Amino acid sequence: MATTPIIVAKDITKRFGQVLALDNFNLSTSKGIIGLIGPNGAGKTTFLRILLGLIPPDEGEVRVMGLESQHDSYEIRQRIGVLHEYPLYPPSMTVNLFLERVARLYTDRENVVELLDQVGLENAVQRKIGKLSAGMRQRLGVAQALIGKPELVFLDEPTSNLDVMARRELLKMLTQVHEENGVSFFIISHVLSELERVCSDVAFIKKGRTIVVGPLHEVIKQFASSQYHVVVSNPRLIVDDLASIEGIENVEIAGVKTISIALKDGKQDSVLRAIEEIARRKDVQVYEIEKASTLEEAFLKVMQHE
Repeated sequence: MATTPIIVAKDITKRFGQVLALDNFNLSTSKGIIGLIGPNGAGKTTFLRILLGLIPPDEGEVRVMGLESQHDSYEIRQRIGVLHEYPLYPPSMTVNLFLERVARLYTDRENVVELLDQVGLENAVQRKIGKLSAGMRQRLGVAQALIGKPELVFLDEPTSNLDVMARRELLKMLTQVHEENGVSFFIISHVLSELERVCSDVAFIKKGRTIVVGPLHEVIKQFASSQYHVVVSNPRLIVDDLASIEGIENVEIAGVKTISIALKDGKQDSVLRAIEEIARRKDVQVYEIEKASTLEEAFLKVMQHE
């Protein structure tokens, strides 16, 4: 049985004066945890504002949960949650009181105490918002987005300004909410390693156009399966020689000890042997040759070839 897409964008164009923010933008994705990825100025925030019914497209149509984003914006807002990149809260209000007041806006809402427990703020119920850490404020933002029992939640850079542990805890919480309650998340983020841990589907956007859309594992397999990291004692001594090996499509120094290479199809065994031979001749120690099948590698390859 075919799954009805939760978000559909058809031929969306949006201009701001002379600036073309979205250029024949298309996207169709099903329920799950979806990541929208692109460089600054690619049109991600513009698309989010159209999804939320805040601005209209100049051309095209957007549907959220089967509803048209402009004509049905009120009904859509009753069924979604949103966490913006820079949310503002009343600093002197307690966590509990703030969520109780937000809850009054909804006829069907989550129990505040249970929701705070779900997002890991059960011990901060009476704490003033101004006294919360950055990670706790993000959890509060997620709680606010979930309070109306939404089917879909939009998150704009949800892990920005968080430390490593706070990021990990927030992503774990989103996964649990999705698995336990069936809530879908649409995440805009620059941190690809984090999206790779939680997303079921991803979309790459560049200059207002969708470049790639699909299940995460298929995107990585298609665009990063030929990428390798070669970790050696001195990359600069051999990088030029590696570039001359037949079967290597691209080579560049990616770190103090790391060379990134892209292989042509069917050339893996011969190339890896050639790398080891060149390193031996140059008296360079090879520590590791590992496949770099990551979302970041896939994204970089797509962006470089578009």
